[in-house]
Amino acid sequence: MSNTHEDTNRNINWKKISYWTLGVLGFLLILLIIGGFILQNKLPEQLKSTIRKETKGVYELQFADMEVSLIRGSMHLDSIALTPDTGAYSKNHNAESAKNLFQLKAHSLDISGLKLLKYLFSKKLQVTSIALNNPDLIIMKMRDTIPVDSLADVSLYHQMPEFLKDAKVKILRVNELSVVNQDKGDTSRRGGQWSGLSFAMESISIDSLSHRDSTKLWFCSDIQSNSKNIHFASADGMYDFTIAELKASVKDRLVDITDFKVVPRYPEIEFSQRLGVQGDRYDMVFGKIGASDIDFKSFEESGRLRLSILNLENAELRIFNNKTLPGSSEPKTDNFPHIAIKKLAIPLTLDTLLMKNVSIYYKELSPQSGKSGTAFFTSLYGTLHNITNDSIQWKEDPWCRAKFETKFLGNAKLLVDLNLNMADKDGEFNYKGSLGPAKGKFYNQILEPMAMARIEDGNIKSINFSVNANRFGSTAEVVMLYDDLKVSVLGKDGKVVKKKGLLSFLANTFIVKNSNPRKKGEPPIEANVKFTHSPERSFFNLMWKSVFTGLKVNLGIPDL
Repeated sequence: MSNTHEDTNRNINWKKISYWTLGVLGFLLILLIIGGFILQNKLPEQLKSTIRKETKGVYELQFADMEVSLIRGSMHLDSIALTPDTGAYSKNHNAESAKNLFQLKAHSLDISGLKLLKYLFSKKLQVTSIALNNPDLIIMKMRDTIPVDSLADVSLYHQMPEFLKDAKVKILRVNELSVVNQDKGDTSRRGGQWSGLSFAMESISIDSLSHRDSTKLWFCSDIQSNSKNIHFASADGMYDFTIAELKASVKDRLVDITDFKVVPRYPEIEFSQRLGVQGDRYDMVFGKIGASDIDFKSFEESGRLRLSILNLENAELRIFNNKTLPGSSEPKTDNFPHIAIKKLAIPLTLDTLLMKNVSIYYKELSPQSGKSGTAFFTSLYGTLHNITNDSIQWKEDPWCRAKFETKFLGNAKLLVDLNLNMADKDGEFNYKGSLGPAKGKFYNQILEPMAMARIEDGNIKSINFSVNANRFGSTAEVVMLYDDLKVSVLGKDGKVVKKKGLLSFLANTFIVKNSNPRKKGEPPIEANVKFTHSPERSFFNLMWKSVFTGLKVNLGIPDL
């Protein structure tokens, strides 16, 4: 009997414990539900007030709706708008003020795993995941870039608002970001707009020691991107830029891009007519771009970015210039590669650039012939070393050295060594190379439209050239070795007319010798030429015309 009584008491005790447990859980559930309703009413205004207070009135947060669940630890915001007040920024402006303001609109914000009670009582933010969906971001440049040497004066942690300090987030996802740059509050002064960017920041821990951790970058263990169908629209409305796929990882120190395209919005002639003056029209495709061993940590600490290797594969570049239009007063010398890189906002050093299977086409509509001629280079392979705009690197070595091997006009083998003085303000560079043998008539495809001349017969054994140049022009030595060469100077209709026939006769009689060298054992005849570069014309135009001018001298073709 006693055992039965004890069993009955034990069962009653377990039932009481169960009832009490369920009662407490039920009570807590009711409290969470009631708390959720209270927070649902109070949190929106508290959140807006916090943003306003922590930013000293510089930013105002608005959203259409907020849903809060203490049970799930989740929060959902619809139609978010974070708007800067440029007046408040100017009022609070000091040496430590950010150089940029941000205006953000987003479709929604989802937060899960939010320890809301801990944040309310301890002001420490801990979240499992945050997803910002379809944000449109405007970056307003409010003042000049901060010098690199001053970046370390104020750490990123100390620039953070107080409510974000010591926050922990396992993963932050940004889906389908659109971003555009703007000069202060002037909406008419915007740059091009990127769209379709997506990335994830993992294991975020915003603490004061994060920058000392070699495994952390901008408070994250990794930043990854796997974006598809990225688009950029140029501010002038002349170009579209697209990327089929972008993969990147800060932890793995790499960036891979598939099918990067620069697409003009108008056909060649219409594009040039819209420019109204002479100017280059670019049409580019890069099948694959890959950067490896990127030192992101150095960029975080010093503001200097260093890449070990950049690969460009299966690329095609087409350039068109309509020379029938008036000349442009806008200088193109700033677009020389070693001058243009100086415009980058950050000091950059690329150890090695590898180019594989690249094609370049330079097409020119001549005002003399009314026809277009194209100089092109196919199956180009090249290696460039020490590409940098970093003044510290210049002290060690300012020269970028490059070697190229390609087929000129799809046939003749061309070898070029190119050296660029990255530190020189006038864009000093030099190059030398050699062109393999070809039939003389092979070059008529560029001589007829561009030089109003035709090679009737003969063989070209080789062409060697050496050029020293800068943005003002060049001096060149060009040597063409040939046999049995005969040249005709053409009229505008492409025929050897009578008056041009005299020039052809004089060219072949007094200038172009039957062979070069004329006799065995004699030194070859050299063309030493000077070429003045028009500032409105491109770097490639300078390289090509420096050699082409020497070729015309070798061939005895007069300037028309």
